[in-house]
Amino acid sequence: MSFRTRHGRFFASIVAAGLLLAGCGSGPSHAGAAAIVGDTRIPVTEVQSWFTELLDRQPDIRTRLEQQGALDDLGRQLAGQLVREELVERVAREERLRVTDQQVAERIRQLGGPEAATEGMIYGPHEAGEMVRTQLLTAELGRKYIDRLTVTFDLTSASNRREAEEKARRMAQGPEQAAQLVAEDKAAGLLSGTDQRLRPAESLQLAAATPLFGAAPGTVLAFEQTPNSGQWLVARIKDRAVDPAAPPQLAGSAAEEALQQFGTHLLGITADRVGVELSPRYGVWDPVSMAAVPSEGETTGFRFLPHAQQS
Repeated sequence: MSFRTRHGRFFASIVAAGLLLAGCGSGPSHAGAAAIVGDTRIPVTEVQSWFTELLDRQPDIRTRLEQQGALDDLGRQLAGQLVREELVERVAREERLRVTDQQVAERIRQLGGPEAATEGMIYGPHEAGEMVRTQLLTAELGRKYIDRLTVTFDLTSASNRREAEEKARRMAQGPEQAAQLVAEDKAAGLLSGTDQRLRPAESLQLAAATPLFGAAPGTVLAFEQTPNSGQWLVARIKDRAVDPAAPPQLAGSAAEEALQQFGTHLLGITADRVGVELSPRYGVWDPVSMAAVPSEGETTGFRFLPHAQQS
């Protein structure tokens, strides 16, 4: 088990507000862990020290969060960001993605300097490099695959969260059950189909919005087409192909923000493979949005892995 720390900060003073982060949950199987990503343990002290620094740097935030009863939300946001950073670092090593110090410095300059780059954000000016590095690496991941990926999936629809979960669980039982469900829904006139194919190059907007590209074959996903729309899609990934010879279409022209969003969805492959466990004191990990959320009922959807990956 390895230990991850930000800027070497492991032990830090914890102010009274930071104690709110400790909660009463027992956390993952390793005491004192805010989260465990694969074999890497992210200590609670790392979240707490960041929490303390942020409130010390922007004292007006504390008053606002206390009035809104949202101090726990801040801790959750910080924990979720540390998990994403760890996932990005893992993917960067595996995919041999590289961002130079010069690239980081140039992006910070374009943003107006460290102060302007981090204004109103959870990062401070001295952390601007860390923030930008993560953003650039995530965009590089998206750029690497934006023109090369194709996913094939069976699809059906649902009108509410409960129905979406029920259908996703049924689909996750196997390909025969998934095909039967799709056939039933198609006969009933619902949006559904088999062997649907999708490439990011066909719609950058869709690629940036859907988690379908970041799931291995056999994975079942259920999510709303747009937040709070009441229109759910339930899909079972049948194939995920990468064409190394695909001609470039979007890699050189897509907006950096869209590439980052696409790259964030691609982190789902690594998160599923290595496993992400969040301490209950910070809520639960949302495997669809790649974020920490307060409870299971507040995830943006459902994600069921192939039986071989479940434990």
